[in-house]
Amino acid sequence: MSRIDKRKELLNSPNVKKTLITLAIPSIIGMVVNGIYNVVDTIFVGRIGTSAIGAVSVAFPFFMLISALGIAVGMGAASYISRSLGRGEHQEAERTGATAVLMVLLLGSLLAFFGNLFLEPILRLFGATDSIMPYAVDYARVLVLGSPIVMMKMTLNNTMRAEGSAKASMVALILGAGLNIILDPILIFGFNMGIQGAAVATIFSQAMAVVFQVWYYKSGRSYLKLNFRQFKLKKVIVVQIILIGLPIFLTHGLNSVAMALVNNAASPYGDAAVAAMGIVKRVISLALFAIFGFSQGFQPVAGYNYGAGRYDRLWESIKFSLKVSTGFTVAASAAFIIFSTTIISWFSNDPEVLNIGGRALRAYSIPFPLLGFQLIYFSLFQSMGKALPAGILSISRQGLLLIPAVLILPNFLGLQGVILAQPVADGLTIIMTLALAGMINKEIKRELPLQKSAENHIKHSLKTQETLVQEKR
Repeated sequence: MSRIDKRKELLNSPNVKKTLITLAIPSIIGMVVNGIYNVVDTIFVGRIGTSAIGAVSVAFPFFMLISALGIAVGMGAASYISRSLGRGEHQEAERTGATAVLMVLLLGSLLAFFGNLFLEPILRLFGATDSIMPYAVDYARVLVLGSPIVMMKMTLNNTMRAEGSAKASMVALILGAGLNIILDPILIFGFNMGIQGAAVATIFSQAMAVVFQVWYYKSGRSYLKLNFRQFKLKKVIVVQIILIGLPIFLTHGLNSVAMALVNNAASPYGDAAVAAMGIVKRVISLALFAIFGFSQGFQPVAGYNYGAGRYDRLWESIKFSLKVSTGFTVAASAAFIIFSTTIISWFSNDPEVLNIGGRALRAYSIPFPLLGFQLIYFSLFQSMGKALPAGILSISRQGLLLIPAVLILPNFLGLQGVILAQPVADGLTIIMTLALAGMINKEIKRELPLQKSAENHIKHSLKTQETLVQEKR
């Protein structure tokens, strides 16, 4: 049985909950391990000092932009690969993969050159203070020069998922994150490389993940082959990658801009404020990565059953996913509130960082219990092809709502306004999601009796045909 047949059999399984868990576990593991790497990386850097943590916080939005380009090209290619495979155009799918790889190599090389050329102005734009700048330059220069590697890993990760190689994609993520965690203390302290050692550990680990991904494609284990001899520059492939990838890049770009604005808003209150906000972002992201992983498992189940007109199974998958995600976010929120100061102390022993970080983590935790609900419905809109609500939600939390909040609240509330900007944006996004969820729920519930009626009609027709056959006999 081929990979595609196995995937179809899994999606048709009568046990919707088991299907969801089976598809979600590899994504959850991969995403959480990646989140752990971000947290551990910051913990080790925190041993250098508060300004070093601030440097990582300042460089992080820039690193996200680099990653966003790789993700955008990868997801654009993945979309066209999936459609090509669905049409039985195997060679077109392989050409798309090769085109994506060459695109990120070109874009990554340009980013490495110009990013390094204008590094200090870019870091200043992202919130680097005079005391943070030397650390930020040492850290970011290595990441910028490694842009092609970072982008390649993101792109190949998405193309692997498109052909159904979720486990191999998970292995690549775990390999990169695991190596990074091992190398951080060795390079930072063992080789006395300081914050630059953390950046070298990141790029080297990402490179090893890329080596694994390329090996996977060349080993014959993949459904598709990474064959540059088949490469042919086709307008339709490039256009499809850009059409799907551009909105994704813009979404991540807004997120990066918002994070830069948070750093700039925090910088007047000192390096401790910049460091504290960066730490809280890492901690919250770790919990969100788990929900992102689960939603990646939910999306194909929801899309398949919606496309098949199985609204009963779609509704069952929604209810189960809401229970799992909300249960997790409630537990995580409670832990963040109760142990806020202890969690921040893992990263820094600076009293000011502990004070600001503890306050911010508790504030971020207030709307957090409903973020699982928000992410599940965002994934639902995507899987149902509801582009408008999906687009609104994708750019709201970290963009359209957060950016005005960061620009307005600190003017009236000072540092407390910086702390409250993200929780306010989260709360408004949840309200928007509630309104949109109400409309889509009505649509699904309206279809449920129609589906049942159609099924009963088919059963009645089959029974009538059986009766006629028996009478003829």
